[in-house]
Amino acid sequence: MSLIYEPEYRVLIQCLKDYRVQSNMTQQELASHLGFSQSYVCKYEQRQKRLDFLEVRNICMALGISLTEFVTDYEERLRLGGF
Repeated sequence: MSLIYEPEYRVLIQCLKDYRVQSNMTQQELASHLGFSQSYVCKYEQRQKRLDFLEVRNICMALGISLTEFVTDYEERLRLGGF
């Protein structure tokens, strides 16, 4: 099974999407901040594209959250069985 479908990866992507929605940012707006097209955000949110660490960091920065805050939330969701 590809890691892109692993439960932990689904939680990662859900965290990113939740932060985007909480920031009242559309996929297009986030993509513009990142210097990509809207399809970039759409593809990773639909788990069609795998993100690396630097991409996650850049997304967090564009959403105005620290990487530490993001990882803490991610780990808490995993601990609570958020998958």
